[in-house]
Amino acid sequence: MKSLTKKPLIGLLLLLLLTIASLGESYNKKGYKMIEQNSTIEPFKLNDQFGEEHNISTMPTFIICSFGRESGTLISTYFNTQDESYLEKNNIILLADVSGVPSLLRKTIILPKMKKNSFKILTITDKEFANQFPKEEDRLTILKLDNGKVQTISFAKDEVELKKAIEN
Repeated sequence: MKSLTKKPLIGLLLLLLLTIASLGESYNKKGYKMIEQNSTIEPFKLNDQFGEEHNISTMPTFIICSFGRESGTLISTYFNTQDESYLEKNNIILLADVSGVPSLLRKTIILPKMKKNSFKILTITDKEFANQFPKEEDRLTILKLDNGKVQTISFAKDEVELKKAIEN
């Protein structure tokens, strides 16, 4: 009789410890911590549109993410009109979520189009990695960081909002 009560009690204690350990933090299916204000961005590796791997261990001031065609066009139109040092000067990394695009279309249409840009865009091919970022339909997600910690999360639907988020 005593051994039957010990096992459920131990199980409950373990569940309680796991719950306390994860309080205040949300994770998606693959264990990526959801990005929120005041959360810390963990180092990551992504390839750019040319297939070159980038190991992001020191976080920039801004991470700007595109999650669709319209926001991808906004990235292209805005950053192609800036001088070559704009991304570096403002310490910006650009990400484009292509995880929902079938591989054949990604290779034959999306990446060749991205290669026409005068700047590098890191491509997200893992849906769960992409899902850790906050997003709004047809808008860029702009994360402003300080030493890897998210200070603000904003969204831009046009060049005016994008410029304001970066330069203010």
